[in-house]
Amino acid sequence: MINLHNHTTYSDGDFTIEQVVAAAESGGVTHVAITDHFETAKVHSLLSAQFDRYLGEIREAARRHPGVHVLAGVEIDTDRSRCDLERLPIDQLNRLDIVLFEYVDDDGSTLESLEPLLSQLRPRRGLAHMDIERIYFGQDPDEVASRFRDFGMFVEMNNALPYRRHGVPFYELASKYYEAFRGRVGVSIGADAHHSLEAVVHLERPHRFAQSIDLMNDLLFARE
Repeated sequence: MINLHNHTTYSDGDFTIEQVVAAAESGGVTHVAITDHFETAKVHSLLSAQFDRYLGEIREAARRHPGVHVLAGVEIDTDRSRCDLERLPIDQLNRLDIVLFEYVDDDGSTLESLEPLLSQLRPRRGLAHMDIERIYFGQDPDEVASRFRDFGMFVEMNNALPYRRHGVPFYELASKYYEAFRGRVGVSIGADAHHSLEAVVHLERPHRFAQSIDLMNDLLFARE
């Protein structure tokens, strides 16, 4: 059971890295990622000057909690009015395990315009909380899958309440697209946890969805 999207007091979350990781371990999560907002004016966010301390705390939490695989990551805002994408510290980002990008092909940057940044990154790169059905309305699911594959992006199934329409999660509304990802595009599950430790572990719905459309083998870390 994976949860690769969580915020802490380093950005706009209410809980420390230690608290999030401890909750994940006690709740039976197998892989948990800390992914605080990074260098954005949108919210209180992690700054590059804090990066070494941030990464050190994540690695220390991993040492203290061997029952869960702890991953280090950040979430990058692709709205260029709030985040200077050209000045992001590549050397720091390349010390992470995953990097999430929000608002891609929507209110932020396109994948094409992000390519100079993406081409320099070594960590796994993912698209966070996308409203795929709305953003790519009318586009062939196979073409969308090929687009994500060609840019080397995994796609998140986000369980947070803001990323639902009429109570239905965005990923369920986009089921035909996720079916097209099978065997071609990696997928992840994220709580986008900010204010509740219960959210870190209560991820049954996206996991059931992944099982229902035969995506479990495409989950990140499913074969590791």
